[in-house]
Amino acid sequence: MTFRKSGLTLHRYARLLRVRGGAASTLAAAGTAPAVTHESVTTSFGAADSAAPLDKTTTTTATNDPLIATTPTKEDPRILWLIRLLFLSYYGSLGSLLPYLPVYYHSLGHGGQIIGLLGAVKPLTTFLVAPMWGFLADQSQNPFGILKVAFGVSLLGQLLVACHGDAVYLSVMVFLTALFNAPVKSLLDSLAMSHLNDKATYGRLRLYGQIGFGLGSSLVGFLLHRSKHVAWPKGEHVYSQAFEDRIRLYPDFVRMAIVLADKFWTSLTGFKLLFLAHAALSVPTWMCIQAFRRLDDKKQAAERNNQTVVSHKDGSKANTKMSEGIMLLLQNADALLFFFLVLVVGVSSGVVENFAYIRMREVGFSGKDLGLSRLISSLAGAPMFWFSGSLTQALGADRVIVLSLMSYVTRFLIYAFMRNPYHGLVAEALRGITFAAFWSTGTIYAHAISPPGLHATMLMFLNAMYGGLGQSLGAIIGGKLQHRMGTVKTFLYSAAFDFCFVCVVVAYLSIRKESNFRDPKPIEASTTLTQNENAKVG
Repeated sequence: MTFRKSGLTLHRYARLLRVRGGAASTLAAAGTAPAVTHESVTTSFGAADSAAPLDKTTTTTATNDPLIATTPTKEDPRILWLIRLLFLSYYGSLGSLLPYLPVYYHSLGHGGQIIGLLGAVKPLTTFLVAPMWGFLADQSQNPFGILKVAFGVSLLGQLLVACHGDAVYLSVMVFLTALFNAPVKSLLDSLAMSHLNDKATYGRLRLYGQIGFGLGSSLVGFLLHRSKHVAWPKGEHVYSQAFEDRIRLYPDFVRMAIVLADKFWTSLTGFKLLFLAHAALSVPTWMCIQAFRRLDDKKQAAERNNQTVVSHKDGSKANTKMSEGIMLLLQNADALLFFFLVLVVGVSSGVVENFAYIRMREVGFSGKDLGLSRLISSLAGAPMFWFSGSLTQALGADRVIVLSLMSYVTRFLIYAFMRNPYHGLVAEALRGITFAAFWSTGTIYAHAISPPGLHATMLMFLNAMYGGLGQSLGAIIGGKLQHRMGTVKTFLYSAAFDFCFVCVVVAYLSIRKESNFRDPKPIEASTTLTQNENAKVG
């Protein structure tokens, strides 16, 4: 179909290319334009993979024109800064709380078995409900509404965890928090990916999350080192005479507010500072989500005014139903191997996240030292996030994940044989490098192989296998081992298992003929059958 037969003028085609970051001015100067095909693409958020609107049918360009194929796409600086701030604040809020929850449970008098069970509740719940959240986000056309409800309710539930130390109460609150928190991380990743023209830049933006996690955990570690738990003051609180003289100048209601605020702050010392910092750092995250919603609303309104939405044409790619997407996934050998590797990494992570800091405290780590170790982990991972796109293209997603598992073997051995608290800093640095490479690679690959209309669902599967089933199994298995054999043997057995598993995977990959790990494509019925025919062993 020629340009004029499609009903579009050169001027309007140039405007479409500007929306999508193309080289409109060059084409206008040449006085030519490539053919336009119409394709139905639905993504989770308003800005689609090519900045498409939220409507079910959108206009996209498909051309072999070398100019369009080779011209780099310019990202919107406002979008880039919003994504940076979003990752920085959200992962800063996680860093201020999550690494210290096992230590907090331990301070309440709970043993390794209870800590392991509590650590398993959230990832297991995530595994069960995350795909359903993803499907709801993809099909409802209201991902922002789902994200805001899930984020707000999970934040409230997380704060209520600090109100009581009973194991049953903690289990219930952790479950309710996990139920609504399950889609948050994946929806934020989907939000970022849908607003990026060049998906390889995801890692460079995600490193701000790594930095935020390190800053949040190190700040809270310093606060824990400087404070001790104090119960809510009962009866009259005794103040200095100078303080009494100052507040006497204010009205009665102001004096009462000052006294209540002082009691509240006094009771928030110790581990309850974790929850206060978590709530404070969640505020800018909410503001970023709202800013993205306003930007997308304006973009959709502008596109409707410019009449860029066209009707669905024959031969276009319709959204994939969730049942069809699961069947395609189960028939794709590379996708199955990828998610199984993610599962094993998740199991290893579950052991480390729940018992590494307990092991560090056994050899003399303080709250301040724990915060320092987390900061080192984040700083070590920042360069890897920056170069993760190039690393994935050079090695392929499968090899990156295998190297991540080898890093876990090294970390397990370090934790097992450490005698000095600062020996653990090497393991924490490896943690940052490993997670940066693994998560950036996994997110880009899962998004790339997603069937049409199931981007958020596929990212939910990624999070469910790693942060859901994998980490829950790791927490349960690690809790059982730690309860029966101690922390040292827990890490030794984990290292042995991961090493044996890596040997098996490497042997399999060495005899595998072809795969799409280096050049991932969306999973479709035809490509799945072709790939399974080509993926022959021996």
